[in-house]
Amino acid sequence: MRTFRIRAFAAGAAVLAALAAAPAFAQGRPKITAAQAGDGFQFLTQQLAIKAGFFEKEGYDVEIADVGSGPRVVAALMGGSAVYSGLGLINLLNARAQGGELVAVASESSLIDIQLVLSNAAIAKTGIDAAMPIDEKIKRLKDLRISITSPGSSTDTMLRTLLRARSIDPDQVLKVIPTGGGSNMLAALEKGASDGFVWGAPQTLMAANSGIGKIVIDPFKAEVPEVKGVPYIVITTTMDTIKKKPEMVRATVRAMTRAMQFARENPEEAKKVVRPAFAEMDDKVFNQAWDNYYKAIPETPAISREEFERTKTWLNITSKKPLTVGYDESVYGKFADEAAAELLKKK
Repeated sequence: MRTFRIRAFAAGAAVLAALAAAPAFAQGRPKITAAQAGDGFQFLTQQLAIKAGFFEKEGYDVEIADVGSGPRVVAALMGGSAVYSGLGLINLLNARAQGGELVAVASESSLIDIQLVLSNAAIAKTGIDAAMPIDEKIKRLKDLRISITSPGSSTDTMLRTLLRARSIDPDQVLKVIPTGGGSNMLAALEKGASDGFVWGAPQTLMAANSGIGKIVIDPFKAEVPEVKGVPYIVITTTMDTIKKKPEMVRATVRAMTRAMQFARENPEEAKKVVRPAFAEMDDKVFNQAWDNYYKAIPETPAISREEFERTKTWLNITSKKPLTVGYDESVYGKFADEAAAELLKKK
């Protein structure tokens, strides 16, 4: 427990600075503050909920602060400076294992999106080909500098489990470089400061489309067996926040659920509505990203026990000791069940 609290405190200054820098809103609707790790397409459901006006429909504005990494998101949630976050379920499990009182209230992305991009030079050096079996690709990952967001993050876990699942010690064969979110990763690759990175769209697609590298491992192609059926992003908060601000948490889950329903029932319209959230992307990258990430929009906000256990199994590949955290203390399903029943007519 002490370890977690020290880490949370150490991240506090950066978290508060990011939250302070978030845009202010005009007086009117109350504001829900959310902490976010990075700037990728994995937050598609959230962006759709915002752009389609579903938070407004629930009576709230939303303020998003990018604090840079999963561990810093945990610090923001634990410190009460954010109402919720779209956080990797593995980050939640790790935090709870270290004494953090986080809970997942809904699903946001039901598919692990973390791809591995290598530079052209790294591909030539390793001889990796996209058509190779994944085990062969992983065996060839040697003497490379690979960017992650931060130690203990979802990107770090993805990279390490790829190797550990094949009995390879990542610290013996790779130099793992914490660089922050996807934009920093792409910049490092462009400058030759790294040989590759683990992240999602748009930066992975931008690297491939610009010709500076290629996506060599891609969960969207169902080639990573250990992450099949493992959800990625869950709407996360604390029990203290649920007790103090239940209507804000409920509104968040309902807004996300409306976004899921909108995307499933009107995919082309949803695509148009969310496009401005990714205005910096050219049409080719956006269309490629949408085609992938649409698959990850959940059909229901509820998080199942099976999904939870699959995530634990995946995370235990790199855990020093098996995780013992349970579903009932880690998932608060009341708001998701209510939203599914009322909005999706699912019981």
